[in-house]
This record gives sequence, structure tokens and C-alpha cells, in this order.
Amino acid sequence: MKFLLTSALLTALLSPVHGQWKIVDDSPAQRPDSAFVYERKIVTNPNDTGLFSSSKKIDLVWFDGNKHTFRVVDNGPGMNRYPDMVTALRKNGCLAGCNGGFFLKDNAPSGLMIAGSESTGRFGQGGLLSGLILSSGNVNPYLLRRAEYDAAKYKPTDLVQAGPFLVDQSVTVNGLSDENARRRTFILHDGGDMFAIGLSDTFTLAELGIILAHKDFSPTRKIHRALNLDGGTSSGLWATFGKDAGLSIEPYKPVRNYVGIVPR
Repeated sequence: MKFLLTSALLTALLSPVHGQWKIVDDSPAQRPDSAFVYERKIVTNPNDTGLFSSSKKIDLVWFDGNKHTFRVVDNGPGMNRYPDMVTALRKNGCLAGCNGGFFLKDNAPSGLMIAGSESTGRFGQGGLLSGLILSSGNVNPYLLRRAEYDAAKYKPTDLVQAGPFLVDQSVTVNGLSDENARRRTFILHDGGDMFAIGLSDTFTLAELGIILAHKDFSPTRKIHRALNLDGGTSSGLWATFGKDAGLSIEPYKPVRNYVGIVPR
């Protein structure tokens, strides 16, 4: 049976006995012509002896929801409509993006997917489908819990179901697994106008939930919500930051869909 973390254990993991997570901002200087804010965090977790430590990175691409929104790009039933993630995003007018939600053995999306107002799959239940990323009929971006979603209200043109939530109300979500450390892709919302797509080095869900809610992770832009996307070999992140500047990390394998960022 998979071991689930309790609130008490989450607190214990943050105590000096278990090694305090150390988070350092290593973001480069921002280009004045960039539509996005690029951040890189270096995360260190000393082992119990405190003699050795290993550092891992987390890359974030923030965008203003008043100026940009989400676009879902469908890679097709054979997951070969596009040769790679960057081509898929560029051909659909995106300036940044990442891999999207989970998919089944037959390549069908796990849960509901809407790409360019065309629906595929079914609205699903369960922890891996507990959240939704969408662009509404009014071109507003949203990061919602499943229970908050109302199709008639939001009239989405683009939508992906994913999960689990890692952070909600700025607090680490209870019950996240401490097994299977892997690369992670996720979506952040500061509770206001700003959203981010992110890619991390190998962490468990529980570790990433703790880190994203940590007081030192984003002291100037609070993390209100964080939703996990498909990870591991599916993880990828791409963005342009102005002339001759950008970030490109391709997934190791084909995926069913991508979450792109486009101008409104």
C-alpha cells in the first residue's frame, strides 16, 4: 500500500531533525522585451548528517493573465501530429508551454480535454483529475478545483484535467505520496493575475508540495495554488524571452497534449 503523508509528518520533514529545505533564487537578469518572468530556484535538502547535500533546480515561467491565456494543443490520437513539443507550440501561436495532462494506454486523454473548442475524453474523477486548467470563452485563464468547474459558466475553449493539487490556499495539500521521485511539470497561480508553468528536477509529490508552499520559495509572489501535470518522461518546458533568448527542455517521449501560453 502506498504510504501517504500526514500533516504531522509533513511538519516533521521541515524540521531541522530531517534537514531543512534550502531554497536559493538563481534567476537570470530579465530581458526588457520579454513577455514573461523567468525564475530558477535551486533547492537543497541536506541529509540527516548534514555533511552532504544535493541541489536540484526548478524552472518557472510566469505570465500575466490579463495579457496571456492558456491554449491546449492536441497531439492527436497517434500522439504524432507534431514531431516535437516546440514545433507543436510554435505552430499554434504559443510563446511558451509545457506538456499537458495524463493519457491512457490507447493514447486517449485521461479525463476531459478541450483543444480549440473541440472536446475529447470525459470529465473524470479521482486525485489525478482533481484540477482543471482552462481558458474561458472570454479568454480568461483559470486554475480550478474540479468541484468549482461549471461548463455553462466558463464556456471553455481550451481545457485539461490533471492532478493532484500540490498546494491549495498557500498550504501543502495533505496525502501526497512520498514515493517515486521523478521530474515534475506543474501549473501555479498566485491567487491574482499571475500564473506560471514550471518544471522541476526529480522530487516526490510530497517533497514538491512542501517546497512550493515553503516561505522561501516565492517571497515576493505567493503560491496560492499548484497543480501537478503528467511528469517523468513526459515532462517538458519551452519559452521565449525576447530576441535570441529562451528555454527549451523537450519531453523524452511523445505526449497526448501540450499546455501553451498565447497572447489574449
